[in-house]
Amino acid sequence: MKVLIYIVSLLRDTERREKITSDFSKLGIDFHFFDAIDAKEPKNKILIEQARLSGVGHNMTDGEIACTLSHQFIYQDLISSSNDWIIILEDDVEIDNRFKEFWLSFNENEQKRLPKDNLYLLGGQKGLHSYPVLGVSLFSVIKAGSLRLGRVNYNRDKLRRTCCYLMNKTMAKQLVELTKSYGTYRADSWQLMHQEKIIKEFYLNEIIFHPIVTPLNSHLELERSLISGQKKTRGKVKGKMKLLRSWIRVIFFAFLK
Repeated sequence: MKVLIYIVSLLRDTERREKITSDFSKLGIDFHFFDAIDAKEPKNKILIEQARLSGVGHNMTDGEIACTLSHQFIYQDLISSSNDWIIILEDDVEIDNRFKEFWLSFNENEQKRLPKDNLYLLGGQKGLHSYPVLGVSLFSVIKAGSLRLGRVNYNRDKLRRTCCYLMNKTMAKQLVELTKSYGTYRADSWQLMHQEKIIKEFYLNEIIFHPIVTPLNSHLELERSLISGQKKTRGKVKGKMKLLRSWIRVIFFAFLK
């Protein structure tokens, strides 16, 4: 059984849906759209407000809560299905033949062999300002089909986004239970899930690209910018020094087993 692929997408984002449908069709990859919870739909207001009452919901925007709910509903779908693994993608990611090769090679034998208590990130970190400070090992590697993923050895708390990841049904069950006990949390609160011993290790391979997020191409980013205002930019000298320090760390932790 091939691993299930869900693409989280708002019904009203027709252009995104058309593009990603075309991309997947050209590569011959099967997928399912998951209709995301739309924060702008009046019918979802009660659902969002209920979620806001628990956990860190009071600190989250409507869009962030809607995103979290969407992923929670996907986990519930996985739990009730006959599938053991799922790949969850957002509708603005860009894929190529590397992803197809991985999808075809990640067969039932490979699925049974892969540890269930790790989170496997298939990309989406490049472009984030924190990406240069992620120390991904060159030696502590897990193989999933044709894909080799390196363990994140340093700054795991910098991992962000829910745009492209591979997850097991066992973890999905644990995350649904976490929501019951903890309450609402951001969909990409990976560090919280690690602290709760749901995620043992993080493994990363940047085979999927996610565009640089701006208020022009992201509903969530637009919502956040309207609330928080414009961030101050770092000076050129400080920026270059930070980048240099970051790359020194990257090299060090890349060679750490």
